[in-house]
Amino acid sequence: MVYKLLLGAALCLPLAACEQPALTWADAAPERTANPSPLAHPPFVPYDSTLRANTPYADFLETQDRLREAGAASLLFARVGAMAEATQTLTSAATIPSTGTGQATDAPLGDGAAPMDSLRCARSLRIVTAGGSDPKQGHGQVAAWWTRATGGRVFLMAAWRDSVPGGPMRAMWRGPIPVDTLDQGPRDAQASERGAYGCARPAPSLAVDSINGYVHVAYALTGPEGPGIFYAHQMTPHALFEPPVAVLYGARLGEVRVASDGDLVAVTYEDPNGRGRGRIGLAVSRTAGHIFEERQTVSVGSTESRDPYVAVQGRAVVVGWSEFGAPTAEPTFLVRRARIH
Repeated sequence: MVYKLLLGAALCLPLAACEQPALTWADAAPERTANPSPLAHPPFVPYDSTLRANTPYADFLETQDRLREAGAASLLFARVGAMAEATQTLTSAATIPSTGTGQATDAPLGDGAAPMDSLRCARSLRIVTAGGSDPKQGHGQVAAWWTRATGGRVFLMAAWRDSVPGGPMRAMWRGPIPVDTLDQGPRDAQASERGAYGCARPAPSLAVDSINGYVHVAYALTGPEGPGIFYAHQMTPHALFEPPVAVLYGARLGEVRVASDGDLVAVTYEDPNGRGRGRIGLAVSRTAGHIFEERQTVSVGSTESRDPYVAVQGRAVVVGWSEFGAPTAEPTFLVRRARIH
């Protein structure tokens, strides 16, 4: 497995698509809202690599994490839907076929609420129900999670289970599908200078597109070249994921979130190159995740910005995050809107 670094500066298809930026801001500066910060409601508890999955406390914390994510989504969906660009269809800058990754492992992983994995990292499981109307898309639910590997490493895995129309029985989870296996452990070459995180890291962000059925995963790990923000997608149900794309390299790991609407894919992240203060970045693809044509810094100023979220619809994008002022004050939730061209 090797990383691809595909950015618009390196490849523009067709040439006309390079004549204007992929993204312009609808807001000259971020908007402070009166909404509660998802990071504080419920309060965030730091990740712990020693915590074991499927224990009562781990399940409690994972539920709290998902509540924060659902709350943030509710704050962004109304804003993105209110933009005029939300009703406008994005015309892809390029059509890129699947590279033909082959069929994924089809081993049964149980029919419970989550796929079985005794080595799963606590708080890392994310499950999405496919919302597409085309039964050929083949997805009932898709799951992604970090699993413990040798030498203090973790691997990013995925699984699926098909829906059973009208049936009383739940379908089996199938997989696991390796998404990314290049994380560096304590004894790897990069560990001493880059740090090793194990399970003490944010969960992957997972989205299943309701238009084309593609599965999108965004995440942070320390690869052989160093820490960074990465992305991978699966174009064909039950197939392997395409090779991961390196969105941005940096000095540390942080929260990453992904959203999609057809050919539009947006990845927002805590910038790994914040130079001591947190800032929020955004990468945009108009080719269903094959090429990220543009990266922008979303947050402004010198205050600490963390925990970004993103919503997309049509040609509209809204990013939201939490900003910290005084050490004892509750964080403020900020948003910024963008138009895709």
